Amino acid sequence: MESLGGIVGGLRAGHDLSERNDRLMAAEQGLAMTKSKSPNKTTVPIAPADAETASARAPAPLTITRPALLVDGTDQRFRELLGNLMTMGRQLQELRAGLARRLGVSEPEYRVLLAVAQLEGEGGARVGVVAKRLAVTGSMVTMLANRLVRLGWVEKATNPLDSRHVLLRLTPVGNHVMVELQGAPQRVNDEMFRDLDVAEFHSLSQLVHRVVAGGERALALAASTGAPEGDQSEVPSRR
Repeated sequence: MESLGGIVGGLRAGHDLSERNDRLMAAEQGLAMTKSKSPNKTTVPIAPADAETASARAPAPLTITRPALLVDGTDQRFRELLGNLMTMGRQLQELRAGLARRLGVSEPEYRVLLAVAQLEGEGGARVGVVAKRLAVTGSMVTMLANRLVRLGWVEKATNPLDSRHVLLRLTPVGNHVMVELQGAPQRVNDEMFRDLDVAEFHSLSQLVHRVVAGGERALALAASTGAPEGDQSEVPSRR
């Protein structure tokens, strides 16, 4: 057995070791508390936004300056008009493309076929006249007409009054195609414009004619100045 002195000595040594451990733990806890109180990074206070500065943002630039087309000093109604015009143009093109698909031709080919049917008269329609109606080049009309000639719907003839000019006219097959198709464009056009009365139709026709003429002037201006063509502030689908 151990002597009483050895046991007492061991107890004292253990007590001393325990006290030393307690001191170390206290020191570590104090260090941790000090670190937790110290900020890890410098916080820079952010001043609240100045309400007057935020509300003083410059408005979007006007897309037109003519007083007659500004409502309460803004161009919102004008931009809505442009959006509706572009939507209408897209609708017309989609409807026309649908009619062309029924015939198995492209939309430009259908336009030439329709123009020839409307302009041929007794002897035929000159290529230049068709090109002017469609606002394209004569070479474009000739290329598209050649496809219709291969289908047997259009034929070419020399102008008896001027051999330099070629006349386009429908063949009997082409006439039959147009007669069979005529109900489809009649239905879609009647539906699209059914809300217009006589006076409104004439007013719209005159207004559109004037706007188209203005568009030609605007294109010429854009070409001469290098300005972007058309208004780019309006999304077409916006109402």
